[in-house]
Amino acid sequence: MLIRLIQEAVDSGEALQEVRHPSCGAVALFEGNIREQNEGRQVLALEYEVYERLFHAELRRIFAEAKERWSFYKVALIQRVGRLEIGETGIALAVSAAHRREALEACAYILEEFKRRAPVWKREHYTEGSEWVACHHH
Repeated sequence: MLIRLIQEAVDSGEALQEVRHPSCGAVALFEGNIREQNEGRQVLALEYEVYERLFHAELRRIFAEAKERWSFYKVALIQRVGRLEIGETGIALAVSAAHRREALEACAYILEEFKRRAPVWKREHYTEGSEWVACHHH
């Protein structure tokens, strides 16, 4: 298990390398990139802030929940904090398993729970100013 908060560019290859194993026939990778529009507004950049101590504890809980439901080998999540420009990667999540279904379903579950529960805040910068927006969908 790897959980990292970083301020430099996210290297998805690091997440992939962390989860690879000869017993695994599948690796699911999700990469979240900064897009130029959100809800019809032009985004110039954004900033992520994280409550680090709670972040690690909550991610360990989410990973444990996923492990109870799917038989996967390993998981790695790298979250960037600070200012990100359009096109940069904000998060990389990799899950490995013997078979694709376990890897894909565990990856999807972890990502959805991350979006719902992780203590991450996002400030979007627009041509007309900036504002804090919800990172969570629920």
